[in-house]
Amino acid sequence: MTTASSKPAGERRKNSAHEEPADAAKATKNARQRSPGKRNAAATRQRILEAAMAEFAQHGYSGSRIERITASADVNVGMIYHYFGNKDDLYLAALEASYKIIRDREQTLDVTGTDPRSALAALIELTFDFLSTDPHFVRLIMNENLMMGRTAQRSATIPHMTRPLLDSLSNILTLGQEQNIFKQNVDAESLYISILGLCFIHVSNRHTLSSMFQHDFSEPQWLDQRKSIVVQTILSFVSAIEGQSGSISP
Repeated sequence: MTTASSKPAGERRKNSAHEEPADAAKATKNARQRSPGKRNAAATRQRILEAAMAEFAQHGYSGSRIERITASADVNVGMIYHYFGNKDDLYLAALEASYKIIRDREQTLDVTGTDPRSALAALIELTFDFLSTDPHFVRLIMNENLMMGRTAQRSATIPHMTRPLLDSLSNILTLGQEQNIFKQNVDAESLYISILGLCFIHVSNRHTLSSMFQHDFSEPQWLDQRKSIVVQTILSFVSAIEGQSGSISP
């Protein structure tokens, strides 16, 4: 009888190459079982967040209902509390997630080696387009301000996410100042508030403005014209030469 030890060495090596130790096989099986669960958990959490952003944006915090969020996300109530704890924490997560969308988009801007006026115009355009097209952000911010910002004040994430934006804007201003293109006394935080205000008002007050002036403030052609005005207004303000905004065409 031929035993395993009496088999030729080459044959033993060939067989061992196709055999996996028991512990390694078990670990591989467990990893395969865990991965889909992790992916499903991330997808479930994201569905809940998206449903929550829509619900809180439409109904505000007080008017929102967990049962509508669960129905929209196709989950049970237990999943809401498993991932987020309670309605307050879900609302905070939705608010932070909404901020993250615009902060992530701002990080896609590559202003390295770019003319400072073009870099600033690109940031203004991105802000304008996001606020004009995102279905939830403006409403969420308006609702949060009606509550005196009480939930935003709980967040350590929102200020942390904002720092790269201010750093980027400061770098653009510094470069423009070094080239004598921009005024020396422009503060990045104050400038961003001005940008946000000019890009925000026609969205937050869209319905009343449309009634006042009897035309649709969400019409694409009007938005393009408005974006051009906003860009030129900001560039004129920061320009080192009075009345000069540069030749930026949004």
